[in-house]
Amino acid sequence: MLDALPRSSPEFARLLETHDDAAVTRVSDDLCLVQTVDFFTPIVDSPYWFGQLAAANALSDVYAMGARPLTAMNLVAWPADLGMKHLSEILRGGAEKVMEAGAELAGGHSIDDKEPKYGLAVTGVARADEIVYNAGARPGDKLVLTKRLGIGVLASALKKGLITEDDMMPAIEEAAMLNAAAAAVMSAVGVHACTDVSGFGLLGHLGEMLAASAAAAVVRVADVPLHPGVLELIAQAVYAGGLRSNRDFLLPRLHSGGPDELDEQDPRLLAAFDPQTSGGLLIAVSADTHAALLSGLRESSVSGWTIGEVTAGPPGNLVLEG
Repeated sequence: MLDALPRSSPEFARLLETHDDAAVTRVSDDLCLVQTVDFFTPIVDSPYWFGQLAAANALSDVYAMGARPLTAMNLVAWPADLGMKHLSEILRGGAEKVMEAGAELAGGHSIDDKEPKYGLAVTGVARADEIVYNAGARPGDKLVLTKRLGIGVLASALKKGLITEDDMMPAIEEAAMLNAAAAAVMSAVGVHACTDVSGFGLLGHLGEMLAASAAAAVVRVADVPLHPGVLELIAQAVYAGGLRSNRDFLLPRLHSGGPDELDEQDPRLLAAFDPQTSGGLLIAVSADTHAALLSGLRESSVSGWTIGEVTAGPPGNLVLEG
């Protein structure tokens, strides 16, 4: 369907064709704009934290490409009969996160809608040789993840009244952390590819990276970091429809490896399909640079978990080890 849409004229050669979530436009020989947009419905009860999460999530696409956020614009859908008190808290949370990123909030747009939605359109800048694409992972690269998984499962549990927002707060605070420090370390040491982990889950975004890189990968499921309580909730079938959709789409491309065969209903496997809000960076880094990346992350107070390796094989193919 998308192939039928009109394309820019051949003369417009500034927009670079990539497989990333952000658009890259060359504006001079050595400077590029990196642009993205993202918004969604609330996943937590607190309007302030919803604003923080939505803003951090939108900014993440820029950081995943090694760029620096420059400006952001609010995107708001709001029921007119809900009043302005909660909306002001959402906007405060978002504005504080934009300021933390060193970017300028430059207005935005709002509409009357039945269901609240909030996010940002973000423009970043980077020199052409600074940009990190999700294409470029090479066989032998280590795969490093910078945030734990499971916030989608926890949000589902919150909606069902199985946990409180206080129970979920460590995951909320981690998700609201900007990926700025991780991106700075990544750029400093030099890596081959990067993506952030969001709505398609860990395996979905890894699959996109591998397909763009014409490579495959082995993932050690036991090494994938999870928030406390996530496995127990998945075992009770507490998760969002997006997890099921991600699983159904990706299962044909997955293969078990090693002596520990993974069942399709194994909570450890299902957690890797969980849609994330403002998830971490997933970085493909050479074996020679791997230690420097982990060291730099630690020095910047950023977590880093090595969860697998890139291999030669059919593009996008994923082998899962227990």
